[in-house]
Amino acid sequence: MNPKKLIAVGLPMIAVTYGLSRFSYGLMLPYINETINMDQSTSGVLSSLSYIAYCIAILFAMVFSNKVTPKSFLVVAGLSSIVGLGIISISFHPVVLGLGIFLAGLSTGVSSPPYANIVSTNVETRFQNQTNSWINSGTSIGTASTGAIAILMTNSWRETYLIFMIIAIFVLIVNYKVLPKHQSSERKGTVGYSKKEWRRSFQLIIASFFIGISCSAYWTFSRDFILNLDRVPTYLGEWFWVIIGVAGLLGGTSGAFIQEFGLVSAYRLSVLTISTSSLILGIHPGNNITGFLSPVLFGSSYIFITGVFIVWGISVFKTNPSFGLGIPFLILALGQAIGSIISGVVADISGYYILFIGASIIGYVTLVFKPKVN
Repeated sequence: MNPKKLIAVGLPMIAVTYGLSRFSYGLMLPYINETINMDQSTSGVLSSLSYIAYCIAILFAMVFSNKVTPKSFLVVAGLSSIVGLGIISISFHPVVLGLGIFLAGLSTGVSSPPYANIVSTNVETRFQNQTNSWINSGTSIGTASTGAIAILMTNSWRETYLIFMIIAIFVLIVNYKVLPKHQSSERKGTVGYSKKEWRRSFQLIIASFFIGISCSAYWTFSRDFILNLDRVPTYLGEWFWVIIGVAGLLGGTSGAFIQEFGLVSAYRLSVLTISTSSLILGIHPGNNITGFLSPVLFGSSYIFITGVFIVWGISVFKTNPSFGLGIPFLILALGQAIGSIISGVVADISGYYILFIGASIIGYVTLVFKPKVN
């Protein structure tokens, strides 16, 4: 299959499942709170539901990756996204909102691993890292789109989620028509559970977990924080999500960067950048320059580091690319789920400044880990 054609359908699906279905909650939170009044702890718990759903879904995708075709998984991902977004749009209570967030979150866990399998079986080896990285960068497109639509729709968050649902329907139809119809996920051999691979994955798992904790505060509370700062222009808060998304396009270069400079250099650069984005927000958010620089650093580095985790994971679990992508993304989401709950509590008790400084420190700690690739 032509890599460009695969990217053309895969990138929008990731944009829908990650950008629109999963990360849009942090963008829409200030508006949702005007209708469904919630404290920061409740907001953090609801945010964690998306990550918990992701963990459940990606476990399912990994366990059944050799029994269910990638196309079938992607149909489930699209339907889950559509239903979840629809429920969010009509929710009038935190419980109903939480159900929608959970169902929408399921779509992310079921969407990523199938593309890893499709790429591994349909794309030439020399193009696989770049193809995986560019599909993964769909998160940035989705994030930018949510921000742009939210600006156009002002405070109409229910109508915004209805638009997201319509986009999800369209993307599902396109993927269903374009992706290989008769590809089977069945393979001979193991599914990535060898002791050697698990030993090699230890640093990957720990690094993914702490990066997940570190970045959860940013995804959930960064825009709410910026919008409530008197010294920051209103337009910066309104365009905050768009800046994150557009900057995320730089993260699509992670595959090419790894090819040129190596996985270790790519990992360290991404950790430094994503941690610094939170540190800037915690130390000096009121300055226009740093208020703009922080989302640029975060958007580009988040997509970049997830691209690094994809390459790192697939290089460790060589027997099953779906498993190699699923493990770091599962652990990343687990860290984000725990981090979202902790972030809400810390924000309630100590405020946003302490929250983002603490998040940056957790991120910097992961510099001690080093990807090992044979």
